[in-house]
Amino acid sequence: MGVTIALGLASAVAVIAGAVVLAGIVNRIFLDGIDPRQLLGSLIALGLIYVARGAFEWARSVAAHRAAADVKRTLRERVMRAVLAQTARGRSAGSGDLALVASSGIDALDAYFSRYLPQLVLGALIPLFAVVWVATVDPLTAVIIIITVPLIPVFMMLIGNYSDRATRARWTTILRLGDALVETLRGLLTLEVYRSGGGRLDRIRQLSDEYRKQTMATLRIAFLSAFVLELVATMSTALIAVAIGLRVVNGSLDFEPALAVLILAPEVYAPLRKAGSEFHAAMDGMEAARSAFDVLELSPVDSSAPEVQTPVIPVVGEALVEFFDVAYRYPEAGDDPGALVLDGIDLVIRSGEHLAVIGASGAGKSTLFRLILGFDHPVSGAITIAGLPMATVDLAEWRSRIGWVQQDPFLVAGTVLDNLRLGAAGVSDREIAEALELVGADDLIPRLGEVVGERGAGLSRGERRMVTLARAVVRAPDLLLLDEPTAGIDSRTQLRIAASFERIAAGRTVVTVAHQRVLVDLADRVVGMDRGRVVAPTAGELA
Repeated sequence: MGVTIALGLASAVAVIAGAVVLAGIVNRIFLDGIDPRQLLGSLIALGLIYVARGAFEWARSVAAHRAAADVKRTLRERVMRAVLAQTARGRSAGSGDLALVASSGIDALDAYFSRYLPQLVLGALIPLFAVVWVATVDPLTAVIIIITVPLIPVFMMLIGNYSDRATRARWTTILRLGDALVETLRGLLTLEVYRSGGGRLDRIRQLSDEYRKQTMATLRIAFLSAFVLELVATMSTALIAVAIGLRVVNGSLDFEPALAVLILAPEVYAPLRKAGSEFHAAMDGMEAARSAFDVLELSPVDSSAPEVQTPVIPVVGEALVEFFDVAYRYPEAGDDPGALVLDGIDLVIRSGEHLAVIGASGAGKSTLFRLILGFDHPVSGAITIAGLPMATVDLAEWRSRIGWVQQDPFLVAGTVLDNLRLGAAGVSDREIAEALELVGADDLIPRLGEVVGERGAGLSRGERRMVTLARAVVRAPDLLLLDEPTAGIDSRTQLRIAASFERIAAGRTVVTVAHQRVLVDLADRVVGMDRGRVVAPTAGELA
């Protein structure tokens, strides 16, 4: 941005120099009667000045767009990191909001950083440069400029207040529209079954019409702003022209400096006028930036994390993960003691064992996994990893040792192979095939190049489950966390997973959250959970 502003100032100096040289050429040719051929040097100098001004403007545009690109890239990266952290903690903005903010919203910052912000600074500096020079040749015009130039930012602020409110309302509406579209597309089957699609269409139509009206209102303000700023600039320039003309006629001002000031006068108001016109183009980006910062504020940096973190070295037979009187509540619950999801958990997971955790829905089983993964932190008590306090553990290194199968299998749009390599980009095709064989999904090996849609569209639920299980195994993890790995799939696939389970668990620690006896019976140890506490397991909780 500094380079952008410096180039703009260089362009302003070229404008002043061009006005002086051009006024001198006109004066000598038309008043002094000098042959234009005798002014060849001045004409060449004028041409070079205008070429230099064009070069400065081109370089300024390039620097400004590079600055905007850097800002957008950095902001997108920070937003995505924040979204990943929030999603891991179960807190995130709506999908429609994020899609708009991270794509077209942040793209709208182009106008703010490449055009409006540099122009705003130049609008303050260029008139100052011009007034200093004009004061040396025509103090009266300098006084007129000093009086009239502030009128433009005053009108900009007055109109900007209306524009800001209108743009904010329009941005809120388009975020609501985006969320409505995403929700409708996700629930198409449900809407069709219940024949409720008409209501959703009416909602989208209503929001679209509201957005249209707000857009037109914003455009009316933009046109009004342009009219007012042009009127102020034109009247100010006309006032300067009249004052100069009268003094040239009565002989109190020479023609050459008068012409130079007159050529320069429109250039004095142009930067502020242009900043005013760019303001409306930049408003969408400013509103998107506010939304992006709202996302970032949901993920404060953990200042308690130590600078030096220790890698995990598991020892077979020893405690790999240990909970000491751990309590946990969701952050939005505040300090409410009745909102504890986990309460007084004491649990040891030994390296090399297969532990099954059973219990009713909402008992806190999945929350255990989130604590083990370091996505959430206990409100009291302590967790150790291989004997080390979790706060001192290198979480990135720890997570690289974990294979995680979630309740709801997540697959991205791409090939089956792309999804298997999601967490282990460097693995070979052979290792992929071995992982599929290990989990009993040999039939998927010939289909590695098959393209699937979002969330695995094109694969059956059982096939999606097998892909996510193989994806966890291909990382060769020390710890395998399986959250309901056989839930919602047919009995045949359940038996395939159970049949390969001994091979999957060999040489690693496995923690399985399950209701199906087919997996629980394979465990070395079974613990139960009830209302956030570890209890003795009961047979009634198994399917």
